[in-house]
This record gives sequence, structure tokens and C-alpha cells, in this order.
Amino acid sequence: MDNQDQRDHGSSPEKSGGAAGERRIGDRLRTLITGRVYFNSTRSSLDCQIRNLSADGACLKGQGMTDVPDRFRLEIPSRNRIYSCHVRWRVGDMIGVFFEQPQATRRDESESLIERVGELEYENRVLRRKIVELSEKLAEFGVSTKGF
Repeated sequence: MDNQDQRDHGSSPEKSGGAAGERRIGDRLRTLITGRVYFNSTRSSLDCQIRNLSADGACLKGQGMTDVPDRFRLEIPSRNRIYSCHVRWRVGDMIGVFFEQPQATRRDESESLIERVGELEYENRVLRRKIVELSEKLAEFGVSTKGF
């Protein structure tokens, strides 16, 4: 990617510091999260450090970042997320990426939340049954559970 591409797609954080020339859609949060870059049909991978992160992209740093292709997958294990990425800029051992499918991630989050609600509803039913069982056992000993 040449300097013109870098200007067209936003400056690196080192050169801009959040300058108005950037074309970021959302604010980025500074992080020190470990990630893993997968490319070459996941046959190749590199560890990286995620320096900042937003819903739309990230800044990655690590050895070999200059060797990654323009499109790859980024895994963030601590957040249980995988993103399809497109490189927007490269400076030294750092690259700026745009997440190609943020909507898919939001959909995954919604599906995950729906699954979690289902799990919690099941746990709630199990606990209610357990309360009934324990209340019946207490009643056998003459203990009232009306105040609980």
C-alpha cells in the first residue's frame, strides 16, 4: 500500500494522533489485548498485540505484520471473536485494519445473547423446582416457607 492509499484510508496512529483527516467511523479504545492473525487458508498464523480497537477496526502490532496479506482473519480469544479484516495502512511492525463484516459480529452477539437467555431461563426453571422440593421437605419437619 503506497502513501496515497494511506492518506485515502486514514493515517497511522503514530502520524495522526486522531487527526481530522482520519476516516474512522467510530472511536477506538486503547487496548493491550493479544490476538492471532490467520491467513493462507488458516495454514499460517501470527501472534499480535491489539493496540486499539473499535467496532469497525483495529491497530495491530507484532513481528511479521508487514508480511500479512491485505485480507486475513483476526481472532481475539479474550473476547471470543473472529473478524474478517482488510489492511488500511502499514507502518513498521504495525498495521491498521478495517473489519469487513461488523454486522456479522453483531448478529453473532445477538444469537449468543438469545442462547444465553435460553440457558438462564432453563436454570431458573431448575432452581424453582429445587425450591419447591426443598420447601416440601421443610414442610415435613413443620417449617413454614411462607416468608421466603
